[in-house]
Amino acid sequence: MRFGKPLRRYWPEILLFVAVALPWLSLLVFGVVWLWHGGHVWVWAIAAAFLGLLAWPLSRSIRRRANEEARVALGDLAEPSRGWNVVERDAWADVLAIADATAPFSFTEMEPLVTSARETVEVVARRFHPEAHTAWAQFSLPEVLLLAERLSRDVRREALRHIPGVRAMRLSHLLWVQRQTERYGAVAQTGWRVGLGLWRIIRVALNPLQAAGQETSSVIMEKTAKVFSYRLRAYATRMLVLEIGRASIDLYSGRLALSEDELRAARERDMADAAESVAAVRIVLIGQVSAGKSSLLNAMAQEIRCAIGPLPTTLSTREYLLDVEGRPTVMLVDIPGIGERAESVPELLLQAERADIIMWVASAAQPAREPDRKGLDDLRAWAKAQLARRAPPILLALTHVDELRPAAEWRPPYDIAAPAGPKARAIRAALDAAARTLDLPADVIVPVAMPPGREPYNLDALWARIAVELDEARLVQLDRLRVGQEGVNLRDLVNQLGRAGRLIIKGIVKA
Repeated sequence: MRFGKPLRRYWPEILLFVAVALPWLSLLVFGVVWLWHGGHVWVWAIAAAFLGLLAWPLSRSIRRRANEEARVALGDLAEPSRGWNVVERDAWADVLAIADATAPFSFTEMEPLVTSARETVEVVARRFHPEAHTAWAQFSLPEVLLLAERLSRDVRREALRHIPGVRAMRLSHLLWVQRQTERYGAVAQTGWRVGLGLWRIIRVALNPLQAAGQETSSVIMEKTAKVFSYRLRAYATRMLVLEIGRASIDLYSGRLALSEDELRAARERDMADAAESVAAVRIVLIGQVSAGKSSLLNAMAQEIRCAIGPLPTTLSTREYLLDVEGRPTVMLVDIPGIGERAESVPELLLQAERADIIMWVASAAQPAREPDRKGLDDLRAWAKAQLARRAPPILLALTHVDELRPAAEWRPPYDIAAPAGPKARAIRAALDAAARTLDLPADVIVPVAMPPGREPYNLDALWARIAVELDEARLVQLDRLRVGQEGVNLRDLVNQLGRAGRLIIKGIVKA
């Protein structure tokens, strides 16, 4: 009774299928009869076996080439994100190892897919939470909701791009397919298996040699079909593992802690002391007392922002928003000069945690470099320990180069790359000496000068060097804001409690 209604409804389609398939099926039957009457079944069986043996090395070669082509085709996807830190890159190396070791899925069974996904998630989670007993569960509810939002958006985009007729699909269609599968799927599979088994038994009873040949042929055809689909399956499998790994890194690293609106609010809080709220990178000026930080800040701002003099003038940390025409908008942070006192180190590291670029300011006329070297070593030790965030890049502004010998000469510009005169050679020597003493690359050092009553020297080169580091600085800023939002924000907690209380009261009143 179950099959009666579908047969009456779809009999034209069934008849059309039989009309098209019957000639080809009869050809198969007539071929078997011809081989039987001619006594050539054994020849056909030997030829099929020989071709099967020949197909074995060919299939191995196809699989090897398919794996290599999948790696090449997904080369961009396999590249680690430029914004990742050390732990994230180590986790990505684990994901790549899983992708290389995973055999292509058949995509007809869910268990291997789920097992591989679970392995990828657990490997990534252990990188970020090695001490946790349930490392895979170390994420917050808002993070997993944001991940679901992003994955849904990505799946929608790919579905619209690759699935024909997806806009015409309705949930009712999928429910109909599910109902038919639940109703007839088990019966159809059982009928197919029983029918195939009976046919194979009858075939063996009628002609064992012919049955052996056909069984060999079917096995070879099945293997060949798997080989032909191997390339597509290898590509899809590798892409699936990499996408799961990338989503897991985003989840367990905390990169999903902030939505775009929350990130914008975090930037506004970060810029609360500025005149206006902009996404400006923070450049922290650090250096010895009287190294020229305030003079450099005034020259970069093209106006007097700080008092300057022979005695220390910056007694507390101050922030200045620079929005100079033709220059990137930045927040310059001027902190008190460092010296031999130990209390300057905590302030230095505190400001480094809020820095997107660190501009070390050192005087070319100052022979004592020990405070600079100690401060930079402390800063580098702190940066090396920052596994969960990117450390800010370090630039060095080498000030007071106008005071180098010969002191009476000052006729810029000077060619530092190929110095010709004594002043240019002195500036180059001071730059190389600072690079050696402070263990910094020469290309991050920019010689500058702010002589009284004259135009500042080489500020364009300093701004150009800042522009080179802006992309990296913005990545540092994103990490800094993300890490800064970890934990409980009391203001957000109070607002959430207030909204929840209002909802509860409204529910009680309505009830």
